[in-house]
Amino acid sequence: MSATAPEPQASGEVLVVDDNPANLRLMVSVLREGGYAVRVAPSGRLALDSVQARPADLILLDIRMPDLDGYEVCRRLKADPARHDIPVIFLSALCEPADKVRGFAVGAVDYITKPFVAEEVLVRVQSHLALHASQQRLEALVAERTRALRTLSAGNQALVHADGLDDLLANMHDVLVRKGGYARALIMLIGGPCYPPVAEAEDVAVPDAPCLGLPAPASSDAGVRTLLLPLRDARGDLGCLQVESRRPAPFADPDEVARLMELAGDLAYGVRSQQDRAESQRAQQALEQSLERTIEAIAATIEVRDPYTAGHQQRTTEIAEVIAEELGLDDARRKGLHVAGAIHDIGKVAIPVEILSRPGRLSDLEFEMIKTHPAVGYEIIKGIEFPWPVAEIIRQHHERLDGSGYPDGLRGEAILLEARILAVADVVEAISSHRPYRPALGLAAALDELRAKRGRLYDPEVVDACLRLAAQGCLPVESR
Repeated sequence: MSATAPEPQASGEVLVVDDNPANLRLMVSVLREGGYAVRVAPSGRLALDSVQARPADLILLDIRMPDLDGYEVCRRLKADPARHDIPVIFLSALCEPADKVRGFAVGAVDYITKPFVAEEVLVRVQSHLALHASQQRLEALVAERTRALRTLSAGNQALVHADGLDDLLANMHDVLVRKGGYARALIMLIGGPCYPPVAEAEDVAVPDAPCLGLPAPASSDAGVRTLLLPLRDARGDLGCLQVESRRPAPFADPDEVARLMELAGDLAYGVRSQQDRAESQRAQQALEQSLERTIEAIAATIEVRDPYTAGHQQRTTEIAEVIAEELGLDDARRKGLHVAGAIHDIGKVAIPVEILSRPGRLSDLEFEMIKTHPAVGYEIIKGIEFPWPVAEIIRQHHERLDGSGYPDGLRGEAILLEARILAVADVVEAISSHRPYRPALGLAAALDELRAKRGRLYDPEVVDACLRLAAQGCLPVESR
């Protein structure tokens, strides 16, 4: 062993484990001359206790020790998830190849045989510390890039799956805090809302205008740094994103700021999209309300001219709605069915009132005139831009599965489901209710009609749904 050591070139703390006091003193001297902090452990068990209390940067480990030999110490160390990455160099008088192979097998990074040369020990210690530091930096970089990619990916998922503006803000906040690892995040929109609500955000002041994207002064919390980013798109300012971190100098890294700016851009896009969607929904609701008022006005006109027809349309619509719900139609289709049902006989405005209200039997010519009302209704309604096929439903509500209906003689699936539902509801209401030319026949007679002509004139699934509702007492028809 040489007594001359090289100039100190590195730093770090080395744990020397050896049951021989003379060996410990020698290694402490060599390592300290090399510029390293050193602590010692005279046994394997004490070495594990020492590392558990405070990890070392590298361990020089003897093999032959009375309580736990070096192989077992290394094996236990590598089995500890929190300590397994500490480099271990065996320093032993055992020099057989099998001894060295066993040392590497349990996780050592190097193996030095005694007697050793001080310069060799220092060079190997320095090399492995440098390699370990480089590996840690690389792992940290990979972890950071992975965190950044996961954050951006989760942000994109939040944009895609957001169910409204509030949901978007909540999910993006969760992305920044849980995925991004930031201490806190605050999303502030001009005119509101703010997420989390200001009361839950420790009374953070919401700015009247977007920030400039510059790092803000340090937070009142020690060690917390804040970054403010504008939420802005081509149409103007939307608000501000505030991010806080406890990591050392988190916003000194241009890549970190660039990723947050990208996330802020994505958030601005999502906010604008949700705002536009909400505005579109409001406009759609206003349009639907306007259409409903139009329908109400049309129905009122019919009622003034023919109160019987207006009452029939209302009752038929109520029956059709419960059948549609029983069949599982979605809200949009049920809404369209409601509108069509409310005015399905509007074409009767073209038929003289004396024919509609005549108590006696109609002539063939008069009945042919009655049969024109679905087509006339279609012509009246087709120019109104409904979001549902209202005009088509009105035209088809007297079509029958076997083609015997009117005005077009459509068959089977060529008839809209809504029209097939309305046809069944129309028959139930017509038979069970009073007519100018006869008294009400009752619900039982109406259901017998459906059973007799199920699958030939009327859709079997619609008929079955109607029969189930009748059995449950859920049809809005007086039972006679």
